[in-house]
Amino acid sequence: MITLIGRRGRLRSDSKGRADAERVAAGRLFRGRFKSAVRKAIVAYSLRNRRKKTDFILAFLAEHDVNDVLLVGATGDEHGQANSGVIESFIAARYLVKMGINIEPANTTYPFMIADARDMPFEANYVDFALANAIIEHVGHEPEQRRMVEEMSRVARTWIVTTPNKWFPVESHTSTLFLHWFPAWRRGRETDFTRLLSRREFRALLPDDAKISGSPFSPTFIACYAR
Repeated sequence: MITLIGRRGRLRSDSKGRADAERVAAGRLFRGRFKSAVRKAIVAYSLRNRRKKTDFILAFLAEHDVNDVLLVGATGDEHGQANSGVIESFIAARYLVKMGINIEPANTTYPFMIADARDMPFEANYVDFALANAIIEHVGHEPEQRRMVEEMSRVARTWIVTTPNKWFPVESHTSTLFLHWFPAWRRGRETDFTRLLSRREFRALLPDDAKISGSPFSPTFIACYAR
C-alpha cells in the first residue's frame, strides 16, 4: 500500500511537472510572437512617419528655392534596415547633394566624408540647405546639441533638424514601450542615444526665429530655420 501511494504521488508529480513545463513553453511562445508583432508594427509605423517627414521636407525645399544640400548624419543601406536612408534617398533623387557627413562610414550615392556635426569642416554658407534627421539626440548632451545647431546655422542658409519626442510612448531607437520615460533606464544607453528631447528642451536649443512642428505628444518634432 505504501508503495502504491508512492507511485500515485510520483504520477501526480510528473503530471504537474509536465503541465508546468507546457505553461512555461506556451508563455515563451506567446511572448516571442508578441515581441515580433510589436517590432513589425514599430518598423511599419516608423516607415510611415519617415515618409510624412519626407513630404514635409520636400515642401520646405521647394518653398525656399534650394539648389544644393548637406546631409548631416547621412546613412545608406549598410545597416540592413528597411527604412534606413529613406528621407536622404528621396532628397538625393531630386536635389544636388553637395556632401553627406557622419562620424562613421556610410555607403551613399552622393559625395560623403567622415565629419562631426558639432564641428563641420565647411565654410560659412556652404549650402542652401542642411538636414539633420534624428541626429541631434546622438551628438551629446545640451552643450554639444547646442553646438550642432550653431554649426547648422553657420554652414547653411536654411535647415531642418528632426528628433523623436521623449514623451512619445514608443522609443524609436530601441523599440521599447514607456521605459525611456525613466531616467534610470536611459542611463547607460549612449550607444542608442545620448539625450532624448521634449518639445520644451528642443525649443531651448534653437534660434528664436526657428519654427517647430509637432505637439508635445507627437512622435517627432521638426524644426525649420531660414535666414
